[in-house]
Amino acid sequence: MLLLASHIFVTSIIPILLLIAGGFTLDKLFKLDLRTLSKLNFYVLLPAFIFQSLYTAHIGDESLEIGLCALVIIFSNSLLVSLVGYLIHYDKRRLQIIRNGVMFNNSGNIGVAIATFVFSNTPYVINGATPYVQLGIVSVISIFIVQTVFCNTLGFYQAGLGQMTAKEALRMLLRMPIIYVAPLAVLCKFLPFHLTSYFFWPPIHYYGIAYVGISMLTVGVELSRSPINFIKWDVLLAAGLRLLAGPLVAAGIALLFIHFYGALQPISAQAIIMTYSIPSGVSTALIAYETHNNPEFATQITMATTVFSAITMPLAILFAYYMFPL
Repeated sequence: MLLLASHIFVTSIIPILLLIAGGFTLDKLFKLDLRTLSKLNFYVLLPAFIFQSLYTAHIGDESLEIGLCALVIIFSNSLLVSLVGYLIHYDKRRLQIIRNGVMFNNSGNIGVAIATFVFSNTPYVINGATPYVQLGIVSVISIFIVQTVFCNTLGFYQAGLGQMTAKEALRMLLRMPIIYVAPLAVLCKFLPFHLTSYFFWPPIHYYGIAYVGISMLTVGVELSRSPINFIKWDVLLAAGLRLLAGPLVAAGIALLFIHFYGALQPISAQAIIMTYSIPSGVSTALIAYETHNNPEFATQITMATTVFSAITMPLAILFAYYMFPL
């Protein structure tokens, strides 16, 4: 388990921290324009990233079933946060930031790497072959698509509700390109020709692959202007809900899904638990900045969950293996 923890930290956590450190350092040196970076992310790079991901993804029956399960988990986490917020009488604006941090994780940046490593090593190697890698990756991608679409739609709406009326939050949401890009990408999959062969695909591709790096650099810029100390009770509460309660909720929903629907394979169920042990999504911090709702608090949640996940993710992976054995 120690080897797995160290590998996850070196291959998945350290690269994220280095990207964030780049933004932190650049802002200290040159005072970058954070608002410009935010607009660039949400109006150019993220739409390209979503369109490319949805258009090129293979969406089969297994993917749809996993996506449905992921959707139920998202709203189960939302109910969990509502319950906790009610019990502790927490500030409604900041509660929306916790809600986004718990509901939406960093599956796009970490999930595929984790699935590739886990399912290509013992005990998933059979006679020297790795038969479970592809299904594990497909499962993570299915969750990632659901996570990304809802994070950049519902996540915006929730963060906006922290200081706007429902009508104002909805109006702001309707101005976001992701609302239109996601269904457009799905509809384009039914065209009788492939968009990847046309002249406009390379710009979409290059904008898309730039999203991860620029978004994390933006978080680094935000972090450079925020208190770095994330050892605070509400930050730790959010981290506990994301990293500890998250995998447990995912396991419970997967069990119910299998009992009533019976469609998930053990590898898919394991991948679901693994994916929901991943730290809060970088986008949640960017959304908080864009909606002017406690961006420093959202950044601290992202950082805290990223650091602590080096310990909690290996435990969740072992839990998933024994919970849904092959």
